Amino acid sequence: MRAAIPWKSLQSFGSERLDALCQAVGFGAGDTRTVRRTFERMSDSWGHRPLGEKPAWRSDITDDHTPFELSLAMEEGQPEVRFLLEAQGQPTTLRSSWEAGLALNERLRRELGVSLERFERVRALFEPVDARARFGLWHAVCVVPGGAPTFKVYLNPFARGPEGARALVREALERLGCAETWHVLSTRAMRRGCGDTPVYFSLDLSSHRAARIKVYLSHPEALAEELEDVMALGREYVPGEARDFCQQLQGTPGSFTGARSTLTCLAFTSDEPGRPSSVTLHFPIRCHAAHDADALRRIRPLLDTASRGLLERAVAALARRPLEDGVGLIQWVSLRRQGGGRRATFYLATEAYSGAHP
Repeated sequence: MRAAIPWKSLQSFGSERLDALCQAVGFGAGDTRTVRRTFERMSDSWGHRPLGEKPAWRSDITDDHTPFELSLAMEEGQPEVRFLLEAQGQPTTLRSSWEAGLALNERLRRELGVSLERFERVRALFEPVDARARFGLWHAVCVVPGGAPTFKVYLNPFARGPEGARALVREALERLGCAETWHVLSTRAMRRGCGDTPVYFSLDLSSHRAARIKVYLSHPEALAEELEDVMALGREYVPGEARDFCQQLQGTPGSFTGARSTLTCLAFTSDEPGRPSSVTLHFPIRCHAAHDADALRRIRPLLDTASRGLLERAVAALARRPLEDGVGLIQWVSLRRQGGGRRATFYLATEAYSGAHP
């Protein structure tokens, strides 16, 4: 059974969960305040809502439709705390949430000076007009100890319907001056005839030349060797790492099947649009583990001692039930190599609502 939740609002619940995560991984008081204040600023559109028994809107961010997700990135035991959230309008609809996301963009520009220039070039393309689109605009925040928050947005390639996802992403890349990027994606990253498709399109909210465009690809029932081919597009990739990573997490060889497909994320910059600066592999661990204790058991061999300790403390701080009593606290595990190091990220649900769905 989950512990009773004493918090009165969804925002206060999220703030407490973020505080617990920050403290578990060793963030100081100043950095923890930075994370909390940023979350409170960005969750204003729904933060006043009482938590209640069920969500007001079926947000696609988490399995139980909580409109935010926490994550912990680690490289050689150094933590980065992140969160992803969906701004929501009143009453909450796909359209009102898109408009709430645009309003949050403007607030971030006005109050924190984030750059919306690249977003505005593709905004009209991603405005959701198809009822099958499960979201329009999400915002993500990353904070490292001693650093200022950085921001990015996630847009939906299915905004005009799933059958138009490829054409939409191609046009968006052309508008951003990165037509070469589509050639890489379509000829080298997406398998022919296998249903591979873009599912998320992300932009760093920055005017820096190294600001990234990230395209997330779904690979239904991919084989390890096929994922190896995509990961090998990363300039620092170590052959065999994707295969070992997925097989350790899945527990058996063969194609990686489940309620959620394995994803890859290819990041590009305007300086080199024809080659990804990094490639990340995202594995849906909650679709393969019997429960969260089993998920941790599978993950441990992939981490160094320091990173293993950080993850275990984070999970213990967020869990409100025995780990053996359910699956989904640890939703995704990702891996990439960049800057000479290996970076693992864990996407963590707060389980604000009961009755999670696959």
